[in-house]
Amino acid sequence: MLFNVYRPWLRLFLLTANLFAPVSVLLSDFESPWINAAAAIAHASLIYAIVAPGCAWLGPVVTRFHPRGREVWLTIDDGPAGAETEYLAKELQSRGVRATFFVKGNRLEAQRAQADQLHAAGHTLANHTQTHPASMFWWLFPSTLREELDACDAALLGAGVAVRRWFRAPVGLKHVFLHRELAARDMRLIGWNVRGRDGIASDPEAVVKRVLRQVRPGAIVVLHEGKKRSVEGILRVIEELQSLGYAFVIPSDEQLI
Repeated sequence: MLFNVYRPWLRLFLLTANLFAPVSVLLSDFESPWINAAAAIAHASLIYAIVAPGCAWLGPVVTRFHPRGREVWLTIDDGPAGAETEYLAKELQSRGVRATFFVKGNRLEAQRAQADQLHAAGHTLANHTQTHPASMFWWLFPSTLREELDACDAALLGAGVAVRRWFRAPVGLKHVFLHRELAARDMRLIGWNVRGRDGIASDPEAVVKRVLRQVRPGAIVVLHEGKKRSVEGILRVIEELQSLGYAFVIPSDEQLI
């Protein structure tokens, strides 16, 4: 919980410390172990804030919600994925499951039919950048960051998504200007607190075991489309959670924590 507590002064401290740390080391000619250690800690702290998906040191991150019972929020990243998305939409609907799909804008532009099917099945679509620049998202030029946000937003609007208030960063990375840009667009950064790591390992049974170890009412579960055996893994997770009495809901903004 400590890492997911947002404190505005901490963001300012991290950025200021990382601005002056290299200067201090150079002025000391690398001879002060205390200054060298402080600079290393400052850099490590900023890197952690950037790469840890649930860390709120640079700005607030939603990682759970207030449930009204035994409920979880299923979120699915990286689509649409063509026929796979069509099949998944039908399967979720047949199971009474609603989910939020964090989509890539460039894929959405080429797959409007899939977006229509997701809408028809009661799911929501949200912003996951235009091109999903996973390895370099954290160091994009501010202008490029804005383009990634706005282009995906335009793709969502073109697909009929009227309310566009949620954003998920590629692999949960932060950018030092991300929260400023989200605030300007009245958007919130949505993280997670349960992951199946299905973007890395594709074995559905392993994915299910990871989810079951972490899940609690009010959890935000992140899974992925477009990977080997993705749909199989998603459906297995749903079956197991439903057998334990969980319902899948899309929470309101007021429920988000």
